[in-house]
Amino acid sequence: MSLIHPKTQRTIDWVFLDLDNTLWDFDANAREALKVLFQRHQLEYHTGFQEEQFISLYQDVNAAYWSRYEKGEVSKEVLRVARFHDTFAKMGLSPALYPKDVWQEYLDICPRMTRLIPNAIEALITLKREVKIGILTNGFTETQRIKLRESRIDRWIDFVQTSEEICESKPNKAFFIKAFESCKTHAQNCVYIGDNLKTDVEGGMNAGICTSHFNYSNIPELPTAISNHSLFGGSYKTLMSWLDSLHA
Repeated sequence: MSLIHPKTQRTIDWVFLDLDNTLWDFDANAREALKVLFQRHQLEYHTGFQEEQFISLYQDVNAAYWSRYEKGEVSKEVLRVARFHDTFAKMGLSPALYPKDVWQEYLDICPRMTRLIPNAIEALITLKREVKIGILTNGFTETQRIKLRESRIDRWIDFVQTSEEICESKPNKAFFIKAFESCKTHAQNCVYIGDNLKTDVEGGMNAGICTSHFNYSNIPELPTAISNHSLFGGSYKTLMSWLDSLHA
């Protein structure tokens, strides 16, 4: 049984997937890592913040920095450190009490967490029987490869491209074109799935690839510009339902 492109009816030879919150449960793993840091450094004692307040605040600060990073406004080094320092400042923690190299502690803990999106392994096993599998991610190269190795999903992956290693990031068309070139394939012979409407879905479709939305956040209704796009492959809440759609 072959995978058939849902729009062009051409045979699919590559399936590309985002990593964070598409295969690797970033939100759950990050929360566990942040809980370790909160307890290890006694942040409740020093600031009066509860664990959930700290996590929520960090998530907001981190999201803002990632948006700036993807636009080229801040460097990797700034992002890694400033997201923690800004969080501590908003918590009212004295700079003298900022945990030294807490950003490195986080990077030592988080990528080694192994919680995956439900059915991730089953979907990869099924896909591997029929096509080659690539990971397209805006994450940092070293961090993303640790995630793949520690969660033991790297065995099913044929290709990994990170924004850091090619100096381009999603949603830029050049990011996807580079993947096609590296894999010696074409947009019409691939499909892509990711959770982020901007970087993944719009980015993939603008690069000419039939792209599906992995509805990790349970978004109730997609923007009309996406849902009516000729290269929109659909919105799915489970990886297996998406996989089934490729065989339809």
